[in-house]
Amino acid sequence: MRPAALLTLLIGLLFLLGGCARGPRLAERPELPERFPYHSAEQIRYRLRLPLDTLRAFTGRASLQVHTPEGTDNLSATIAARRDDTLLIRLSPGWGIEAARLLITPDSVLLHDRIHHRLYFGARTELAVRQLPLLTESDPFLSLLGALYPPPGRWLVTADSGHYYLHDPDGLFRYVVDPARWRVMRYERYDPSGTLVESYRFEAFDRFGQVFLPRRLLLERPAVGVTVRLYYRELALNPPALQFAWNPDARTRRIPFQAMMERP
Repeated sequence: MRPAALLTLLIGLLFLLGGCARGPRLAERPELPERFPYHSAEQIRYRLRLPLDTLRAFTGRASLQVHTPEGTDNLSATIAARRDDTLLIRLSPGWGIEAARLLITPDSVLLHDRIHHRLYFGARTELAVRQLPLLTESDPFLSLLGALYPPPGRWLVTADSGHYYLHDPDGLFRYVVDPARWRVMRYERYDPSGTLVESYRFEAFDRFGQVFLPRRLLLERPAVGVTVRLYYRELALNPPALQFAWNPDARTRRIPFQAMMERP
């Protein structure tokens, strides 16, 4: 796999990040709650967060498409994640080939290029890693589940006939909330000039236990021409056991992420 292509895959993945279900069975939208559209921002945050507090781990198998100005890659991704701990993504272009493994811990990021025997590494706080960027500025566990919600703070709320809209006073972050499912449908981040930096759109919602989660995630970064589409074929919440296989062989070269970013 070309180093440039591998970087493209990594960037695409880093945009991403109780029950078990598979296949295309999708849940119908429930009725709107009685108090709609009069919930406060804190009430909306509470209802978004409450069911997600039950999620401690998940595994998934997904189809992944990454589009960049250089072209389009279609991959399969196998994901294992433990909240506030470890997240492992295994990438395959098909034909039984595992091309790369991406490991995210609370303080580090590792990418094992299994084709070229290279191990890229960096701290979560390093500029080179943060510029990828690392699953926006939110929790990678919830990002990969399509389960974002506004952090504590001051949020302004408006509503139309079926959705809530939350944004901060500076206009840097915006959330579109479906109060029937109490899930975020869209998330947008802007720079101070008002230019859209990135957006997440969550679709094809299904019920997993007591939690509504999207099977389809669409992530876009307009400034760099990157679009990532992820569709979960299988998703299991709170599995009883997880495996984080990480076994680079002795031939693997260790390379800082900064060196990877500086390569032509």
